[in-house]
Amino acid sequence: MNFAEHLPFPLWEGLLRLSLSFIAGSLIGLEREKRRQPAGFRTHSVLALGSALMSILSLYIPYSYGQGTGVDPSRITSQVITGIGFLGAGAIIRIGVSIKGLTTAASLWTTAGIGLSIGAGMYLLSVFAFLLLLLTLSIMSKIEREFINTGNRYVIDITIDYVEDPISYLRDLIGNFRLRKISKINGGFQISVESELTQEMKYILLNKLLKEKSIRSLEIL
Repeated sequence: MNFAEHLPFPLWEGLLRLSLSFIAGSLIGLEREKRRQPAGFRTHSVLALGSALMSILSLYIPYSYGQGTGVDPSRITSQVITGIGFLGAGAIIRIGVSIKGLTTAASLWTTAGIGLSIGAGMYLLSVFAFLLLLLTLSIMSKIEREFINTGNRYVIDITIDYVEDPISYLRDLIGNFRLRKISKINGGFQISVESELTQEMKYILLNKLLKEKSIRSLEIL
């Protein structure tokens, strides 16, 4: 029995394509892992490897079984791209009013594209796309954090003792916010507000509010 595949390129090149895809996916995954994203090193590396294998398979089938009317090399790759949408959806998490994981979902989809491209033999374009993706995820995220990003939106649920003007009282503590709900309870108020905070501002505000004796309960979502 002959186990050697009749590939449209040398076997070493097929192994090279799979290896390059795995390395590219691993490096992208490491960047996501460092930022504690739900899809990290293993997810991206396995995704890139699988995508490259599917891309090679789409080339192998028409090469080995002929270019008949029922053979469409793009059918497998198109199904891979569709399937990545479900995987990306699993990386998106809603925390309060904030949405987390959109960048990771996009990086999963792009990593699949890079794996497919390497599997098809598009080395130069794949490397260029890989470098651009790493640049976007690492360096540009720092630029966004320093110059563009103003913070995430959080819901703050707070219960306070009775004060004459609870809204002004909270504005002195929190700053700008959007009032979601306020209700009067026995000897105080239950208030829910929405505010835009950076991670550092969130912890500073949390420590500040915890020191207030008139605050009965506090939750930041």
